[in-house]
Amino acid sequence: LVPFDFTPHAENAALYALQIASKMKADVQLLNVYFDPGITPFSQLESFTFTVSFDDIGREVEQETADNLKAFSKKLKNILKRRKIRGVNVFYDLVKGSVAPTILAYIREYKPGLVIMGTRGSELEGLRSFGSVTAKVMKKTKIPVLAVPKDYPASNFKSPEKVLYATDLDQSDYWALSKLASFVKPFHSSIYCVHVSEEIEKPEEVYMHRVREFVTKTLGVKKLECGLLECLDPQLGLEDFIKEKKIDLVAMTTRHHSLISRFYTPSVTQKFLFQTTIPLLVFHALPREKQ
Repeated sequence: LVPFDFTPHAENAALYALQIASKMKADVQLLNVYFDPGITPFSQLESFTFTVSFDDIGREVEQETADNLKAFSKKLKNILKRRKIRGVNVFYDLVKGSVAPTILAYIREYKPGLVIMGTRGSELEGLRSFGSVTAKVMKKTKIPVLAVPKDYPASNFKSPEKVLYATDLDQSDYWALSKLASFVKPFHSSIYCVHVSEEIEKPEEVYMHRVREFVTKTLGVKKLECGLLECLDPQLGLEDFIKEKKIDLVAMTTRHHSLISRFYTPSVTQKFLFQTTIPLLVFHALPREKQ
C-alpha cells in the first residue's frame, strides 16, 4: 500500500514500492486521501492531503484526482511492461476523509503486507519534516511501514544488499527479525543485528548470542552478523556504523505503548530520517503477552 498525493516524495516512494513488488511478486495499491472540509480542520492539513474547499467543485476535483491517479498507475504499469515483469499488478483508490485515520482504516480493510510512504527528508525542521501522518501510521498500524526519503534515488533502485537491524535487546526482536528475514530473502541481503550502548555488559552479550542462534538456526539466515557497539552517543555510533558498512536499509521496531527506549522514540526516528537518504523499515512490536 502506497499513500500517494502526487508530490515528488510520494512518487519516489511509489517507484521504490514498484521495485520491491517486482522482487516479491506483490501488488501495488496506490491510495489518495483527499481533504473533506466537513471533518478536517485547516490546521491539520499535511502532505498527504488534497484540499477541497467548496462542495460545488468537490466532484470536479475528485474526478480530476481520479484521472491523475489513473495516469500515474498507467505510468507504473508501463515500467513493468518495459522491463517484462510479470505477476505484479498496480491498482489505485481515492478516498475522502481525514488523512491519517483514513489511511489506518484502509490498512485494516485492505490488509497489505507492507506500507510504503515517502518522506520529505531535510527540507523542513522538526516534527513536520518527518510528517505526523507517517508518524501516526507507524505508531498505530500493526503492518510494517517503510519510509523512503525524498532524496533516495528510487528510479535507480539498488537492492538492499546490506540491512541493519538496530536492536534495543527486547524480546520483540524475535518477531521483528522473523519478518525482516522474510522481507530480505528475495534480495539475498546480509543482515547486521547491532546494539549500541554506552557500556557493554555480560547480559547483553548473552542476549545477542541467543539472537544469533535463533536467526541462523531457526530462521535459516546465512548472511548474518551480530554485534555490540560501545559508544557514548548511541545514535552517533549507529550512524558511523551505517556509513562504514554502507548500509542500504535500516530496520527498527517500536512498541505499542509510549514507554519505549530512546532509539525508537518518534523524535529520534524523525531526526534519523532528516540526515539520511537510506530507507527506514519500522516494525510494530507485538504486545508483550503475545511475544
